[in-house]
Amino acid sequence: MKKMLAILLTAGLVAGLTACSSGGSYDDAAATSDTAQTTEEAAADETAEAATDETADGASLGKLLFLQTHNDNSFMAYMGEMFVETAQAAGYEVDHLTADSDEATQLSQIEQGIASGQYVGIVCDCTGEGVTQGFKEAQEAGIVVITMHEGVQDNTNVDCVVACSLADTGYEAIRLEVEELGENFNLAIVNGSEGHGATVAIREGYDRALEEFTGINVVFDGAGNWNAEEAMALTETWFSSGEQIDGIVCMNDGMATGVRQVMRDNGVLGTIPIYSNDCEENTLDAIEAGEQRGSFDMNAQAQCDAAVDAMTKLLNGETLEEKEIYVEPILVTIDNLEEYRASREGTY
Repeated sequence: MKKMLAILLTAGLVAGLTACSSGGSYDDAAATSDTAQTTEEAAADETAEAATDETADGASLGKLLFLQTHNDNSFMAYMGEMFVETAQAAGYEVDHLTADSDEATQLSQIEQGIASGQYVGIVCDCTGEGVTQGFKEAQEAGIVVITMHEGVQDNTNVDCVVACSLADTGYEAIRLEVEELGENFNLAIVNGSEGHGATVAIREGYDRALEEFTGINVVFDGAGNWNAEEAMALTETWFSSGEQIDGIVCMNDGMATGVRQVMRDNGVLGTIPIYSNDCEENTLDAIEAGEQRGSFDMNAQAQCDAAVDAMTKLLNGETLEEKEIYVEPILVTIDNLEEYRASREGTY
C-alpha cells in the first residue's frame, strides 16, 4: 500500500524518566496498584465505559497514554506536541511521557498505566521489542494499543500500526543521487546502529535501490550509530583513504552533521550530494546554504492524524480497513524549504 514518495511538500516510575509537558500529568497515572482493577473483566468494562463517557460539555472521549522513545531532536519534539494537540482536539485527554530511549523505562510506563485503570488507549513510539509484553497486558485489560512512528516486529498484541515508510526514504535518497549523478558512481552509506528498527527499515530501501541501479559502486558502508561524533570518525577514515566518493546517504540528520564537517575539512562540502532523514534545523540551514541536497520529514502530522482516527474507530467498535497504515514522508529540498519552514513556524 506504500505510495510513490512525494518529491515536493505534500499536503515515581523509573529513575531518569523524563515527563513532557502535555494535557495531563503522570502523577495521576502512577497511582498505587491498590487502585488497579482486580480482574481483567472489570478493567475491560471500565475501559468501555470510559471510551463512551462524556463530560457535561461533551468534550471527553477518555484518556490516552502517549509514550515516546525520546524527544531529543526537533522532529521528535514536534511529533510529541502534534500528537497531544491532535488528540485533545478530537476530544481526548492525554498523558505524554518519554523514556529516554530506555526499553525498561517504557515497559514500566505501560505497566503502571495499566495498573492506574485510567486509560482507554495507549499510543506508543516504541523503544524495542521488550515492550510487547506490556502490550499483551494492556490488551488483556481492555486497552487499545497503537504503535506510532517506531513499532515492533511482533504485532500480535497491537491493534494498529501507524508509521512513515522509512524504506521509501532510503530508496528515494539513492534514486535522487542517481538523478543527479547518473547510474554509475561511487556511493558511501552511513547507517544507524546495527539491528535498530529504523536502520533495518531504511536499509531495506537502500538495498532495493541498489538492486535496481546496478551501476552504483558502494565504496564505503558503515555505522555512525545515529550521532555526529561517530559519523565524523567513520567518514574521516573514508576521505583520508583517497577513494573517490561521488554521493553520500545518511540515515539521520545527526550523522549528516558530522559528515558535512568532514566534507568541509576536505574542501568538498556542497559538491557531493548528500541526503538524510529528520529535517532538523541545522540540516535545513545546510540545505539553504547549498551544503546538503535534502532531508526527509517523517510527516508527524499525518502520523498523528492517522493514529487518533484509528483509536477513535477502534474504541467505537469499528473494524479498521487496514491494520498497518503508512503515511508518505516529505522530502525537503531548496525548492520547497521556505514553504516547509512556514508550515513549521514556531517549531524551531
